[in-house]
Amino acid sequence: MPRKPKPKNTLSAGERAALYAAEQEEKIRMLSSVSQVSESDVDKAAESGAAEVEKTKPAEVKAKKPKLKPQSATVRVDFGIPTGSIKPMHGMCNGPVSYGADISNEFREIGVPFVRFDCTDTAISGYAVDISRIFKDFDADPSDPASYDFACTDRYVEAAMLSGAQVIYRLGESRDPFGVVRTAEATKSLDTLARVCVNIIRHYNDGWARGIHCGIKYFEIGRYGNDNSADIEIYGRLANAIKLYDESIRVGGMSFDSFADARSLLNACKKKRIPLDFITVDCFSGDPERVGEEAERFVSYAKGLGFDDLELIVGKWMYADSEVTEELAVSHLLSADSDILREKRRKMFLSQRSVKGAAYSAALMLRLGEIEGISAACHFDAQPAVSPFCALTDKFGTLEKPFYAFRAFGELYRAKNGVMCVVDRPEAYAHNGIFASAAVSDDGRGVVMIAAFGGCGVVDLRLDGISEDIYAAEVYMLDGVKNMELADSVPVSGMKKRLVLNVSEYGAVVVKLH
Repeated sequence: MPRKPKPKNTLSAGERAALYAAEQEEKIRMLSSVSQVSESDVDKAAESGAAEVEKTKPAEVKAKKPKLKPQSATVRVDFGIPTGSIKPMHGMCNGPVSYGADISNEFREIGVPFVRFDCTDTAISGYAVDISRIFKDFDADPSDPASYDFACTDRYVEAAMLSGAQVIYRLGESRDPFGVVRTAEATKSLDTLARVCVNIIRHYNDGWARGIHCGIKYFEIGRYGNDNSADIEIYGRLANAIKLYDESIRVGGMSFDSFADARSLLNACKKKRIPLDFITVDCFSGDPERVGEEAERFVSYAKGLGFDDLELIVGKWMYADSEVTEELAVSHLLSADSDILREKRRKMFLSQRSVKGAAYSAALMLRLGEIEGISAACHFDAQPAVSPFCALTDKFGTLEKPFYAFRAFGELYRAKNGVMCVVDRPEAYAHNGIFASAAVSDDGRGVVMIAAFGGCGVVDLRLDGISEDIYAAEVYMLDGVKNMELADSVPVSGMKKRLVLNVSEYGAVVVKLH
C-alpha cells in the first residue's frame, strides 16, 4: 500500500506573509462584531442576494434596524518618505519650580523644549515676570539698575534654562482674577515702557544689572488692555524699540483669545510695516480637530497677507471639558459664587488630570504638529503645587495621566525625523477619532504615536519602509489603567508589517520599532 506524502512543515517567506495577513484580517473581523459592521458592508451583502431575504421580513422589523457605524481606523506609516522635523508641541507655561515644589527632573524626562511665562507664581504675590513686578515705580529712572527687582524672576528663568528648555519671555502683565489693574502705570509713558523692556532683554541676554546670559530668542509683547487699537499701538512702539536694540531677536505677540482676534495685529503690522516675527494665540477647548482647523485657516490668512515666514505659537492651551464653558476657564480662576460654579470648577480641574485630559493633550499635540506654520505650543499650566491648572502632577507632586502623554510626545520629538503618516478615520469620527504621527531616529529606530479621543476602538497600523535591521515592535499603552506601560511585543521581521491595536476610547499608544 503506497504511503501518503508527508506534509510540509515549513513555509516560504511569501506563504508566511500571506498567513500573517490572513490572521490580521481575522482579528479585525473578530474585533468588529455584528454591531460594528458598516452600512456599506450591509449594502454589499444586499447586492449579492441578501436583499431578497430582507424583502420577506415584516416592515416593522426593517424599521427597527439600527444604523451601524464603523469602529476601526487605519494608520499608514511609510518610514521611507521623510516629512521634515517633528515640531516642539510639548512646551509648557511656567515651571518647573514654584513655591515649595520642583519638577525639574520631570521636565527633563519629558524633554520640555520651551517654557513660556504667564501668570507665574500667584496673583497674591503679584505675578513674577510681569513688568510691574520687576519695575515697580514708573517714576523711577529706567536707566538705573537699582530701579529693577529681578531676584524672583531670575529664579524662574534660571530653573527653566537648567531643565534644558528655551524661554519665551513675555513682556507684559498677567490677567489678575481679583481685578487688580496694573497696566495704567506701565502705559502712561510708552517711552519709559520701551526702555524698561529693552533693559530686561539686556539683563537676560547681555548680563546687564548683574544679569545672566540666557540667549533668549523669543520676546513676546503682551496685551495691556481690552482695546485692540491701543494694544497694537503699544506693540508697534515696543517692537520697533526691541529691533533697534537687537535685530536678531524674534519679536511678536500678543496672547490673543482666538485666532479671529489675532487677525487685527496681522492687518495693522501689514499696513504700518511693524516688525512681526511670531504671533501667540491662546486656546481653551475640548475639540482638537476644531482647534486644528481654526489654526489652519489663520495660517492661510497670514500667508494671503504676505506673512510667509510668520511663526504661529499656541501660547497657552488647556483641555476644557464640554461641560465647562471657556468663559469659566478664563473668568472664574479663583472664585465661584454659587454651588453650580463650584461644581463646574471641580470638574474642570479633575478632567484636566484625567485620562480624558491626557488623551486630549496627546491628540492636540499631534494635530498641531502637522500644521505648517505652527512652530511651538505651550500647555497651561506646569506650575506645581500653586496652580489648580497644573495637569502634570497633583499638589503633592504625584504624577498625573497627562504627564505620560507629554513624555510620549517627547520620545517622538527626540526621534526627530518625521515620516509620512496618514490617518484614515471613519466619517462618523471625523473630528474626534484617531490622531497620529511617526518619526525615525538617526540610528534607524522608529516611533509611532497614536492618540484616541472619543471613537474608534480598533486601529489597523500598517508600516512600510522599515529598515531590515528592525525586528520587533513594542506597544506601550496609556489608558484608564496603564501609564504608558509595555502592553505587547510583536516580531515584525520576515512578514508583512501590520499591527491591529485594540485601543481605549480615550488614551494613547506608542509603538517603538527596534
